Amino acid sequence: MNGFKRCPNGHFYQESLSECPYCQNSNGNLKDSKTVNIDLDTAGPTQVQPTPGNPAPTSSKTQVMGDLGTDAPTIPVSPSNPVVKNSNRTVFGDEVTETSADGTQKVKFQQRSTRKLVGWLVSYSFDPMGVDFKLYEGRNIIGRDVDCNVTVNDGLMSGKHAILLYKNDKYKISDNMSSHGTFVNDIDIEDEHYELHDGDMIKLGSTIFKFKTSF
Repeated sequence: MNGFKRCPNGHFYQESLSECPYCQNSNGNLKDSKTVNIDLDTAGPTQVQPTPGNPAPTSSKTQVMGDLGTDAPTIPVSPSNPVVKNSNRTVFGDEVTETSADGTQKVKFQQRSTRKLVGWLVSYSFDPMGVDFKLYEGRNIIGRDVDCNVTVNDGLMSGKHAILLYKNDKYKISDNMSSHGTFVNDIDIEDEHYELHDGDMIKLGSTIFKFKTSF
């Protein structure tokens, strides 16, 4: 064991000591409270479980703690990365947000869409550097509500303002009974299913988008 031996109670201690410093004496007190460093690379498959008479050994190696749920990955434990309890997961658009026990919310990763990417909406109305929104096959709901496929914080835009549909190799947009209407190239499309083409300009509320196809 490279300088260590094991007592009948399962404690590892230095070979230079005549007896185990962790075993209790007749008064029920520990004989020695100092910590023994154990090289986990040479400790073998035997795992030392912390007990009142056997404090957990310190080591420069990262210890791994599991049993965080059947679907949870094994999490390395270190001073900068304590054990993380199971958290609440919320799927929001293309992002997955996890809320920890203390209420902290973090975006963990972006969920890949199961639908084919077919185009983009690009806008410079609220960011001079430009913002792009991905469009996928099928229905794309555009509006102010957070559960829309394309969400824009525009006070003149309705909650679910318009629907952009890709089907049979065609792009069509329709107004969804919005308060201020939907305009394509300055034309109020009203209740029509207006067919879009690459480069068309769409105005919803006070936001102007440029429509781009992926084909």
